[in-house]
Amino acid sequence: MVLHQVQEELDALAVRLGRSLTIDSTSGDLIAYSPQRGDADAARISAILLRHVATEVREWEARHVVVDATEPTSIPANPEIGMSARLCMPLRRNGRNLGYLWMLESDSVLSMTELAVLRRATEAMADLLDIPARSAVRQALLGREADRLIRRLFDEEQAEAYCQLAVAVPGLVDGVIRLVAAVATHPRGGGPRSLRSSEFSSLTGALTPALCAHPSYVGSHVATTHSLIVLHHRVERDEDDLLLDEIDEIVTRCLTAGSEFTLGLSEPKPFGPRSARDARNQALAAAELAALDPALDRHSNWSALGPYRSLIGSNRLADDALTPLDEAGSSAPMLLQTLETYLDLAGDVQRTAARLNLHRSSLYYRLDRIAGLLASDLSSGFVRLELHLALKSRRAARRTWG
Repeated sequence: MVLHQVQEELDALAVRLGRSLTIDSTSGDLIAYSPQRGDADAARISAILLRHVATEVREWEARHVVVDATEPTSIPANPEIGMSARLCMPLRRNGRNLGYLWMLESDSVLSMTELAVLRRATEAMADLLDIPARSAVRQALLGREADRLIRRLFDEEQAEAYCQLAVAVPGLVDGVIRLVAAVATHPRGGGPRSLRSSEFSSLTGALTPALCAHPSYVGSHVATTHSLIVLHHRVERDEDDLLLDEIDEIVTRCLTAGSEFTLGLSEPKPFGPRSARDARNQALAAAELAALDPALDRHSNWSALGPYRSLIGSNRLADDALTPLDEAGSSAPMLLQTLETYLDLAGDVQRTAARLNLHRSSLYYRLDRIAGLLASDLSSGFVRLELHLALKSRRAARRTWG
């Protein structure tokens, strides 16, 4: 709630001044930022993407910032670190520095009226950040520290990130984690898709502030293809499933209106570098396969993937058994869909006909044609197993992000 109020104040100030603004904490964590106005430099873009100001940028700023200034201080440009000239306004209250407001310099000088607006806005934002025991702010900033370490743990596989994360999150050593993966999908079961730029930014900024108050939440990492949320799993207080609904709501708000997506949940894993990677792979596999296979739930657990758990990580099963259907011309997609639906529903003709919106006699005709082309008895359990695994193997082979 506090961060949301700070963001609203910053957005209003950005409109009044007509400039791009950011606020970061004294430790370099990004607290809020206004929409881009076409004047962004590399340092600003990096801070927004990583939710943290780069070390070399902070060092340059520290050389020029006047921490007790009551007027904006000019910070010179430094092309070597991708930083344009900017103005800094410290956010102070009761003799303490609570953060810094930054604006990129332009040819136009702030008028007296604009300076007055700036002072009032920075005072209001300092008031918001200065209330003792602002748990939402503290937890969000700690969560963003965890977010950076999680990104390093999964993207760069650094053992150092694992150790630092264990220090940053009390109780995680010898603890158990679960991962949730969120994947945006093409409509009507068309498979996973990459995030749009606006979706990426929204998810990056929304997950930690919205979830940091939950005791199970550790942090998150947003990539262009998926989002990962790390949970501290507690057997005696299993809040993981309860959090899924809230994660679902957040992702719904951040994606383009009407977009579809899936969520995948890993098994509980002891916290460690290798097991964390395993949990990440399980969650992402569950989410991606749910996007590829309409037979799976939109919220899919690794433990409920059935034969996919055997197919993933093994050599792809030979699907020569399906070749006669592949060669059935324009009817091939329809026959393959009919066969897969029939096998997904354990050979229940009535449910299969309803799922495919067919009359039962039409379904029987299709099944007879399939059996004839395959020269197989569809009532045989061994035949069904071979065909079902071949169909699911094809689904699994379509994965690209795991």
